Amino acid sequence: MPLISQESIREVLATADLVELVRGSVTLKRAGARWQGRCPFHDERTPSFSLIPPENTRYYCHGCGASGDAVNWMQEREGAASFVDAIEALAERFGVALRYEQTSPEEEASRQAATRRQELLERAAAFYSAYLWRADEAAPAREYLAARGISEELARRFAIGYSPSGGSVLSGRALKLGFSREQLAESGLARLRGGQAIDFFQRRIMFPISDARARVIGFGARTLDPNDRAKYVNSPEGPHFKKREVLFGLAQARPAAAKAGWLVVVEGYTDVMAMVAAGIEQTVACMGTALTTEQLRSAGRAAPEVRLCFDADSAGQNAAWRSAEAARGLPLRLSAIPLPPGRDPGDMARSDADLAELRRIGESVEPLVTFLIASRASRSGASPADRDQARQEITDLLRGLPDSVEKDEGVRLAAGLLQLSRGMQERLWQDVYGRSRTANRVPDDSAPRLAALSPEVARERRLLTLAVALPEAAPQVLAEFPLEAMRDQNHRQALALILVGDPLEAWPADLAALGSALQAGAASGEHTPAELQEASYRVQLPLLEARVGELRRRGDDEAAFRAIDLIQRIRTVLRGDD
Repeated sequence: MPLISQESIREVLATADLVELVRGSVTLKRAGARWQGRCPFHDERTPSFSLIPPENTRYYCHGCGASGDAVNWMQEREGAASFVDAIEALAERFGVALRYEQTSPEEEASRQAATRRQELLERAAAFYSAYLWRADEAAPAREYLAARGISEELARRFAIGYSPSGGSVLSGRALKLGFSREQLAESGLARLRGGQAIDFFQRRIMFPISDARARVIGFGARTLDPNDRAKYVNSPEGPHFKKREVLFGLAQARPAAAKAGWLVVVEGYTDVMAMVAAGIEQTVACMGTALTTEQLRSAGRAAPEVRLCFDADSAGQNAAWRSAEAARGLPLRLSAIPLPPGRDPGDMARSDADLAELRRIGESVEPLVTFLIASRASRSGASPADRDQARQEITDLLRGLPDSVEKDEGVRLAAGLLQLSRGMQERLWQDVYGRSRTANRVPDDSAPRLAALSPEVARERRLLTLAVALPEAAPQVLAEFPLEAMRDQNHRQALALILVGDPLEAWPADLAALGSALQAGAASGEHTPAELQEASYRVQLPLLEARVGELRRRGDDEAAFRAIDLIQRIRTVLRGDD
């Protein structure tokens, strides 16, 4: 690979504006001579990330120790694959003409070939896009997109196109522009047959696939012919296009993801279009059956939370499960967006009502671990062998997670949903944690068994645990909390007792088991009033959303709008925005 001259590197580093770069992902505020904001490299509420004055050419986080310059930023946050890639991206962004050291003829030829290939792919994308809107044979494609709720504006934004019939239409144009048959084949745009270049894509809707720098690297193509064996065809795999490393739509989604703090991953191209049409612009597609570790790493550079929105069928749930396994060891928060059975986002963009419903669904999440456990348990069947198989699979999932309240709740949820005996509960715990439960984690055998933890009950249990752990803060934080937001009657009674200051040992006998579980949870780790406030918001959201529907049915639009505004403000707080 040809070397960029040291003079050019120094010019790029001197020209690159780190403030402008960071502002694409972080809300920066002036604090004296220093720019400060929440760290994009770890989850935090109090800003500990800043640019180092007076030059503002380096960043540093006092919370996690992340530091670097513009090159590090491009590699860690913008998806640059190497130092050279970062320098080239910065040069392109800030208008610096790069100069290269003297290189061998082979190296120079390789660089020019890469530049020419990139130009060819960009020209192909532009050709396909123009052909979609001007060609008569593309009319069915235009009708298909419109029927799917994909407007012309949205299609043009993603440069959706159409590949013509005729065998060599694109190849012929490219040859006239001076590109070679070999370059067409190497770019995945043509096959060579008998010395002739035949278009690889014909009579298909074209979705350009870009890298993190918005450079076209390949295409996904959908047929409209029901007789075609393959509904979708992608560019051939090669050194320059590796589907397992790419997320469709990432370049377009990155700004919105940085602002929101979360990124949605769906399965297909039209699912992305539907989510964007619904107003959730921070959406990408994995283009496969499950996310890979490489794709998850790219997603994590865009936002600290990744929300999976896969189909509700067994294939979609299996894909979510494998995605969770691929995320092990990555600094990500994974959530799930449950879809109605038999629906996918691409089917829910055909009317304003559908889009409103899709947006509501897209912003309703639950922890991925809880979602996966509940889903797997529901498919386990009634036989002991089926439930034991589910237990083993859930054990493997939980074992790979770091110790946390979420992991602890996952064990409890699995034990309840699978109806495990006391002995099997203990075995589950040992298999997950590699140790026996301590005395304060095991209720007395004489105590009544706790009911299975559904996702809703788990959220309520989390709130109660924090309220027990923070007896002084709870009355103030929960002063206006509506008890009816809790679905479980025992939980409502327990919270009322906590708020009036009744000690757990004085609770009624029918709440003794619950009190023991809350006390054990409160004793594990340190807790803060901010966590308690967040937990209260999570419990209240379903009640507020139900009220909106009730108010609309009653015709009280003004009150409904106030409730929607409150919901949006709560969601903003839960995302960590001010």
